[in-house]
Amino acid sequence: MNRLNIPDRRTLLVGLLVGLISFLGAAESDACTTAVISGKATVDGRPILWKNRDTTSSIHNEVALFDDGKYQAIGVVNAGNRAAIWMGVNEAGLCIENSVSRDLKIEGSASGPGNGGLMKKALQTCATVADVVKLLDKTNISGRSTVANFGVIDAAGGAALFETGPKSYVMFDANDPQVAPQGYIVRSNFSTTARKLNANPKSEDLDEIYSAERYMRACSLMSIGEQQKISLEHVVRRCTRDMADKNLPHPGSVNAPEGTLPEIINTTNTISRTTTVSAAVFQGVAPGEDPALTTMWTILGDPKFSIAVPCWVAGGVADELTDERGGELGEIAISLRDWNLTPDKEGVYTQSLPGIWSDLWRVEDALLVDTQNAKASWSKRKVIATTIAKFHSQAAKRAMKAMEQEFRETKAAALATPQPATPAFEPTSTSASR
Repeated sequence: MNRLNIPDRRTLLVGLLVGLISFLGAAESDACTTAVISGKATVDGRPILWKNRDTTSSIHNEVALFDDGKYQAIGVVNAGNRAAIWMGVNEAGLCIENSVSRDLKIEGSASGPGNGGLMKKALQTCATVADVVKLLDKTNISGRSTVANFGVIDAAGGAALFETGPKSYVMFDANDPQVAPQGYIVRSNFSTTARKLNANPKSEDLDEIYSAERYMRACSLMSIGEQQKISLEHVVRRCTRDMADKNLPHPGSVNAPEGTLPEIINTTNTISRTTTVSAAVFQGVAPGEDPALTTMWTILGDPKFSIAVPCWVAGGVADELTDERGGELGEIAISLRDWNLTPDKEGVYTQSLPGIWSDLWRVEDALLVDTQNAKASWSKRKVIATTIAKFHSQAAKRAMKAMEQEFRETKAAALATPQPATPAFEPTSTSASR
């Protein structure tokens, strides 16, 4: 793989990255926002599953292919680690993701698969939501070390969320109007069962619960009017990049396109944060469609600085998305994010965002349109794996070309910006003796 000169740009920003490492060690980890959306609530009747992955332990992600189970699968993993999957899809059309919910932890020790290990097991052995129920029933007995809300959709229209502890779980069916009257279920980093809340708690029920603001904001993004349905484009563009704070849109952003962005946006409590390392939006299939058309729109790196690429199990994984050091497309997004972080690492400078979005989202818009057109054509005949693989490879290259161009332009701008003087280092007797 022909990688960009990443060490060179890191040399330019040593001080920034040292601060970032310190920040990553201290920040809240594994803080994700998710939604399970039944076909009843979408514009085309296909279910949608969404996850923004926030973590401080593994910022380098890649997409990996798994072909050693009952079902082949692809998923977003920590770079170089195939032991766990953090969001993925298999050839049967089953999609799964999670958000950590530590309030599901029980007293004492727990054994068995953890959150990512269980998702890997589900993708390699399960075809439907009903199969996931069987897996959870079985592991209730054999043991799990899970503390998570798992979102699942399948090729039969199944859409459910499971609040899952080490020895028990509760299922919420997004197709059940008694459970999900609007056809969707949202979660951040708490469980309703552990806190004895109803399936869709209101803001007044959440008190000072961590991640409550992200949960409420995600709910508001789903509630787009009684006559409107949720579209794939809405979730990919607006939900994954949302930076509204306390339900207040930011002019000039995806929240409020008209107007001028503030100089800085603090992302501590927003859906798209400085700790967001990847995102995925899964689009299921309509009744009668081939499960192979189930699509994982993958965004490696901070979604604000990256492009969504369509992925299919039958299409394999393009080189731009997979590497044991991190998919290169995502590594570029990390660089772009680093160059726009505020000194406290809790927010982003916005001066460069409109230009970045104008360049990258033009390509993403074209990919969304071209992919939907291609899938409409594929659905009329037997799905051919080589055709899907070629389309996926070309889509990844289109996205990568745009990211490389953005990298060069942003690097040039960074070099042109005067850097603050660094004080000369004078070793003390203590440091010199080490």
